[in-house]
Amino acid sequence: MPKAETNALPAAAAAVFVAAALLYLPLGYLLRYARIDLFPRPALAAAAVPVAAAAAYLHEAAIRGKLYGSLREKVAPGLAAPLAALAGTVVPFALRLAVLPVPAVPFFLVAGHALVVEFALSLGLTWLALGSGSARPGAWALAALWVLRLSLGVRFHGGAVPLLELLAACTAAALVALVLSRPLAPHRDRVLGAG
Repeated sequence: MPKAETNALPAAAAAVFVAAALLYLPLGYLLRYARIDLFPRPALAAAAVPVAAAAAYLHEAAIRGKLYGSLREKVAPGLAAPLAALAGTVVPFALRLAVLPVPAVPFFLVAGHALVVEFALSLGLTWLALGSGSARPGAWALAALWVLRLSLGVRFHGGAVPLLELLAACTAAALVALVLSRPLAPHRDRVLGAG
């Protein structure tokens, strides 16, 4: 595979990840379950870009860089990715609960939903790091995701939008695996004992 094509795959996977992860917003809007406001909190949106970029880079370097590399050496094949994804869920989960509250919904529902969504997204970012050999595409994707989350105000009614968000997060992770299927093949073979 030519080098330019190899370098383009992680960028394509990161872009597909962000687009798929946020697909629930236009779907919710089209189905009339969600209202989307651009920049409802301008100061937060203005601060989002540099803060999200720096935080995403540090988070991905720590989780998908150091922690994942360490886990791959210490645990059985196939366990490092889910463990790193679980560890990578903690900060986005806490940040989501703190910065993106959902009024009039019981906390345990909001927390349970956020945990499952953030785990699916984290698993996709872990596969992105594994397939690209770097935490940088995942840092870009995570920063873009959070900049858009902080720049958009979403109000919804009913359970359709949270369900769509969960499906979008799972789809985003699956699409990363699909886009990076060739670079991930040796790792998959190692897990399945074929390599």
